[in-house]
Amino acid sequence: MNIPQIMGFRFTSPIGERRVQNNTQRTSLTMAKPLSKDTVSFGATAKMLTSRTDGVSLKVATAVSKAAEPMQEKIQKFLNGLLADAVVTELNPKNPILKICDRVKTPRSIMEKSATRQYNCKSEILDFMTDLNGAKIVMRDGRKKTVEKILSRFIHPIEKGEIELCEIENKRPKVTAKMKRKTKEQYDYASIDFLEKLQRIQEEKWETQNLKERKFVRFDMSDYTEMNYSAIHFLFKFPEEPRPFELMIMGKDVNDLKELDDKLFKILNNKEVDKKYKPLVDIVKPLNEPGNKSYLEKFNQYRGEAFLFQREKDPNVFITDKNTTSYFLPLKTNLPPEYDLNNLNRIMLECENKSQKKKK
Repeated sequence: MNIPQIMGFRFTSPIGERRVQNNTQRTSLTMAKPLSKDTVSFGATAKMLTSRTDGVSLKVATAVSKAAEPMQEKIQKFLNGLLADAVVTELNPKNPILKICDRVKTPRSIMEKSATRQYNCKSEILDFMTDLNGAKIVMRDGRKKTVEKILSRFIHPIEKGEIELCEIENKRPKVTAKMKRKTKEQYDYASIDFLEKLQRIQEEKWETQNLKERKFVRFDMSDYTEMNYSAIHFLFKFPEEPRPFELMIMGKDVNDLKELDDKLFKILNNKEVDKKYKPLVDIVKPLNEPGNKSYLEKFNQYRGEAFLFQREKDPNVFITDKNTTSYFLPLKTNLPPEYDLNNLNRIMLECENKSQKKKK
């Protein structure tokens, strides 16, 4: 990929540049004031939390989370049986998959999402919230041919009827929306031809079952992301289960930034993050103040550039420490230096380390 030509700005290689580049002009943000109500101060989106009272109670959300737990064990067993031999270990550091993560959506997250989607009861959430159960495949090697080899392992279970493919979302950077197809495809983790093959195999399987109503795999070839995040999101379903589960696949470098950016997204969208991340919240939250709109726009642009920078990196030859994080794009815009993503990531990791030490 040649991101500098695509974006129209110059990147500095992280190799050999270990100091964060700060601006000579010091900027100052309007500091946060107590919120008078449960709202945020910049433009709303479909996922913006405007009022927690629009969704279900924490009690109901907790009941939903518990109801989702049994299927998570089934997901773990399925993915381990299918992919365990391809995961990086000390003996096999060149295996293609760095790690496989999974989770049941937390009660707080369920409560907040129910408010943004206006789901009002337990049954409605169980029927329509498709990411109650989720898993993520983080690739050491995110090249298309490697990812496709891993995804090919799902073909046999689909053909045997052990699992059903319900949806494919090919996440692409929004910045590529008006670019030629060949340019867009540089950011993909699998070719459109391959994803269409998966779609076709599933639909052919359904056709053999003589269903009363014909079924189709929902497929979004270009699901453009505001922050230029690249990934593939699938919805799979076990035939005997009433609900699907979400499976994401992305490379290590994108995942490293995504783990930080998920916290930033929640803070900037008025969603709750764990109390252990308070030092991170204290830095980022002021961007929501009305007087800081221009700074928020610059910060969001920086986040988008950083995701492109991560996707451009070559795959790691081998990995022995799965917790090694990337060096992110340095801050070069007119923002205080504490907003450098490398600094924010360091703070996030320090918060997590302190929390782990307290538990011991």
